[in-house]
Amino acid sequence: MYDLRLFLSKKGRIKFVSHLDMFRMMQRAVRRAEIPLWYTEGFNPHPYISFLLALSLGVESEGEPVDLRIVGDMSPDEIKERLNRCLPDGLVVEAAGAPFNKSAEIAFGEYDVLYSPEDINEAELYNALTSGKLSCEKSGKSGGKKIMKTVNVSEHIKSFTIEKSGEDILLKTVLPAGSTFNLNPIQLSEALSSYLGKEVVPVRVVRTSLLCSDMKKFS
Repeated sequence: MYDLRLFLSKKGRIKFVSHLDMFRMMQRAVRRAEIPLWYTEGFNPHPYISFLLALSLGVESEGEPVDLRIVGDMSPDEIKERLNRCLPDGLVVEAAGAPFNKSAEIAFGEYDVLYSPEDINEAELYNALTSGKLSCEKSGKSGGKKIMKTVNVSEHIKSFTIEKSGEDILLKTVLPAGSTFNLNPIQLSEALSSYLGKEVVPVRVVRTSLLCSDMKKFS
């Protein structure tokens, strides 16, 4: 028995599949591919499949980590090949190997965010991101109850660059991700909309990688 970490790319229409449905999709693919998964013990055993960090609906990814526990000696390469024959279009196992980092080490997400120049120009985007005044509403808990709280988005932007991508504007940014605090590009775009007084909706959002606190790639 051994632990295996997959990295999945999620592109195209499948970006609109929810986290729960992704889990079910992976369960079906594992069964069809006849992957010898370890099952939990107890009254209701289920296969050990763990998506380490949920991806926001509508966001694509180049490497979502998924942990499996394998019974027997089927190789990572064979598991990768079998799963890719059974997964739906838009979902691909890009890599499979032994886990190196613990899931708790995930600290940041690296994103490519594409905006239309009809929504925002480069100067507006730069000025907003450096204003120190971006904020958004995030759900939280207080006394066991769900509440909405205002979060200073500006102070949580780890880094960013702005460049042209054809006619569009490409924002490359690093934002908090992990078990303690998360900020995604959808929330960043909501903060931009509020600050600029107009709707700013990304054309496309791709999470290109996950990073540890030392800024090394999570693996």
